[in-house]
Amino acid sequence: MTTILQLALGAAGILLLYLLLSPVAAYRRLRHIPGPAWAGYTPLWLVRRQYAGRLHRDIYELSKKYGTIFRIAPNWVSINDPAEIRRVWQARGQWYRGRWYDMFRFDQPGAETVLFMQDNAAHAALRSRLQPGYSGKDVDSLDPAVDQRIADFVSLIENKYLSTEREFRPMDLAQKAQFLTLDVISDLAIGKCFECLNNDRDVYGQIAFFTNSLPLVVAMSVVPASLVLLQNPIARALLPKDKLEGIGRMMGLAQENAAKRYGPKKIEARDMLGSFVNHGLSYTQAWLEQFSQIAAGSDTTATAVRMTLFLLMTNPESYRALQAEIDAAIREGRVSSPIRQDEAKRLPYLQAVIKEGMRVWPPVAGLCPKVCDTEQIVCGKRIPPGTNVCWDLFGVLRNKEVFGADADYFRPARWLEEKDADRLRAMEQVQGLCFATSSRWECLGKSVAQLELNKVFVEVSH
Repeated sequence: MTTILQLALGAAGILLLYLLLSPVAAYRRLRHIPGPAWAGYTPLWLVRRQYAGRLHRDIYELSKKYGTIFRIAPNWVSINDPAEIRRVWQARGQWYRGRWYDMFRFDQPGAETVLFMQDNAAHAALRSRLQPGYSGKDVDSLDPAVDQRIADFVSLIENKYLSTEREFRPMDLAQKAQFLTLDVISDLAIGKCFECLNNDRDVYGQIAFFTNSLPLVVAMSVVPASLVLLQNPIARALLPKDKLEGIGRMMGLAQENAAKRYGPKKIEARDMLGSFVNHGLSYTQAWLEQFSQIAAGSDTTATAVRMTLFLLMTNPESYRALQAEIDAAIREGRVSSPIRQDEAKRLPYLQAVIKEGMRVWPPVAGLCPKVCDTEQIVCGKRIPPGTNVCWDLFGVLRNKEVFGADADYFRPARWLEEKDADRLRAMEQVQGLCFATSSRWECLGKSVAQLELNKVFVEVSH
């Protein structure tokens, strides 16, 4: 009995010593990089701010105090130098995705999606097979599908939410914008529109699911080891069934539609899912990619739509300038109804509004950390192997050296006033980081998102 007690006390002592020393060791690893004191010892500083939904703003405030690189957790640093971001993200660099991306992982053996793949070679190979579908090359109904859903969006507003002299009809623009993008991506991805706009509701419960679960999942992602709980079938079985209903219905729909494209009586169609099948994706890979693009693509594009509309509504001068450009183009017969992509690209103020909207409020606010297996020098600081290097998106996209002293403010005219070609090119390169442009991780849905943005603001504004 004495021996057992001694062993137990010894084990407890070792555990206590570990708990006392590990924060010190963690701090020493990045002690040469400035940052909040507690962030050097524990990830709780980062977890708390991520869960509160203000991490992007808090990190931006830290950049004003600490400069281009600073520590935000024991193994995490944030950087906001655009040139260094591009170097870390470059197509043939040594950096790869960190385990933060595991939050997008599914418990499907042998199947990974482009959204969370961390092996660069495998990621590049899968991207090459997905590109024809995402770009629209293999999709016949790209423009008509977007046109129809935007028409549904305008119709819903005009028929149900336009206030009158006698009745005030408030509308949740954030929700309706996501109805729009869900309807578009479901139509393009699987050839089956969710009809959220026509029903004016979250038909499959997807929005409710992500609204309720995403804050916790993203907070857990900064401590990747905790994500195994979400991917454990036993842990998920203990969760309330109503919390899983939305994602369960979505996954079931993705599996059902993908199943129709395989086997001796398979359906062939020139949509995104058809492109995935034709480029050799397995059934499991196809439905997972289909589910991922609906889940991720709709929310990011919805953010761009809702925030740009909000910025226009709160900046009357910018709104009037856009409206004047659209009205003049209609009078002069320079745009069709609905507007075509090539016509939208010839409206300079519209393009400035789109760029500025995504610059001031980018559609993806995630940390998006990259890791390298060898020691690196980033922003003049030594970065030990295995360190998560993430980006301060507000610090990058509101860089005053690139965008001017008023970089914190929505002012589309900045894109038209700049006459220096080199400076304008630099602005466009930095703004393009919101899509990870020119990197190995460039957004596959960029073409579809730009098509939606080029059309929706014209149809809503005139």
